[in-house]
Amino acid sequence: MPEEAEDMWHTYNLLQIGDSLMASTIRKVQTESSTGSVGSSRVRTTLCLCVDTIDFDSQACQLRVKGTNIQENQYVKMGAYHTIELELNRKFTLAKKIWDSVVLDRIGECVLEVDQL
Repeated sequence: MPEEAEDMWHTYNLLQIGDSLMASTIRKVQTESSTGSVGSSRVRTTLCLCVDTIDFDSQACQLRVKGTNIQENQYVKMGAYHTIELELNRKFTLAKKIWDSVVLDRIGECVLEVDQL
């Protein structure tokens, strides 16, 4: 969980296209009533995306991660596109196929910074 701006910067540098990112997000869901009328509502759900693009807004201290859903749930089908906005104090889970030495070094750097506080 990123607790300060520098954590967001490290997260930005850890994320790579093809990674899996799981986090809580808001999704607009359309519903159809028995009369045929269509309505929409916003629901909080947890999605797991295969990362396609990563944008970092340093002013807002926010990461926008776009990708396709890889774990179907009641609101979002497999393969549907979504954008998760990571921000301070919001938990997320990052999974990689390969944790290479560059990524592990960056994690070690983050931990070292925390230990020095």
